[in-house]
Amino acid sequence: MLSNENLFLRPSSTADAPLRYQWFNDPEFTKLYLGRPATTSYRQIEEEIGLSTSSPLSTGLFELSIRTAGDNFYIGNTFFRKIDWQNRSAEYGIFLGPQELWGRKTGTEVTRMMLQYGFDEFGFHRIWLTVFSYNFRAIKCFEKCGFEKEGLLRHVIFSGGQFNDVILMSIIKGSAF
Repeated sequence: MLSNENLFLRPSSTADAPLRYQWFNDPEFTKLYLGRPATTSYRQIEEEIGLSTSSPLSTGLFELSIRTAGDNFYIGNTFFRKIDWQNRSAEYGIFLGPQELWGRKTGTEVTRMMLQYGFDEFGFHRIWLTVFSYNFRAIKCFEKCGFEKEGLLRHVIFSGGQFNDVILMSIIKGSAF
């Protein structure tokens, strides 16, 4: 569906479930994924993938699987959710499962591809996201892509035995990315 020389993005499928299940039950991964429970059942993974294959017009969710161009290896997902068609806005999200890919600019590549798609194809005016305040790698990626900090939500997510702050960021159509 979307591609560059390193990656291609295609609709999620149930074939992604085993790796996604593994990632969603990895403590290091869930520590960075906003709002994920410490453990996730395989059935829940399958249900989430099933929902992602429905039309974004009815679900407000548009999700794509991230794959490497050379060997078609599944490495994560990216999505728009909470799509507000009337106000032309959506929440953006991304996750990369293999830790060896964290901090290697893959997130930046995917985010730029999705921003272009969201603004050009869906006609969004504003794309926003939330990120844990301690996820410096993700914050740097999003800022590099043109997202600006809008505010801090204090103690909004209980995770890892404590309440955590979340940063709200957005990008407006026409901003450089």
